[in-house]
Amino acid sequence: MPIELDYLRHHLNCTPVVLKKRTFYLADYGENDLVLFASGVGKVNATVYTQLLIDYFETNVILNIGIAGGLHPCLKPLDIVLGDRYSHHDVDKNQMERLFPYTSDFQADTQLLAKFKAHHQEGMIGCIVSGESFIADDNEKARIIETFDAVAVDMETSAIAHVCFINEIPFLSIRGISDLANDKATESYDNYEKLVSDRVGKFCLDVLEN
Repeated sequence: MPIELDYLRHHLNCTPVVLKKRTFYLADYGENDLVLFASGVGKVNATVYTQLLIDYFETNVILNIGIAGGLHPCLKPLDIVLGDRYSHHDVDKNQMERLFPYTSDFQADTQLLAKFKAHHQEGMIGCIVSGESFIADDNEKARIIETFDAVAVDMETSAIAHVCFINEIPFLSIRGISDLANDKATESYDNYEKLVSDRVGKFCLDVLEN
């Protein structure tokens, strides 16, 4: 969502480029040539615009930042999670493994993970799962934890990881916790979305600067 991109846009000198109904922002930061965009909510939007990003801009690394619901009991709002693997929580794992792409887990790039981990030594690292709905239910939260051993849940990360897996592009997702995916998730999300988005954006720029 745009709010998840605001911190980066306001702290970088961006040049907008409109492509297929979305605005991409080109920026330089240190030795990095950046292309920023908000895909829109959900896995379909994330898939379409990630592939477009790769094809049009010839991207060689993809970082995904944004908001997520916390699943691990130690997480609280404003915490940052680094994903080391990614799964679709609304697709049967056996189906993913029997049919293309023949895996139910997509792995983070080890070098990217190590780089960000070095700046986030006290933070949590674990599986981030995604599906086409906002999780605000204790029963669904429990199902996801039991099935996927996940620490956080969102609506885009696994789709981006899936596209990167097919294209052999190094990928890492950095997500800030806005809620705990329970019956109070909507209220918590509304209260924390701006604070969390800015915190993740600042963390990402701090790592890139170094």
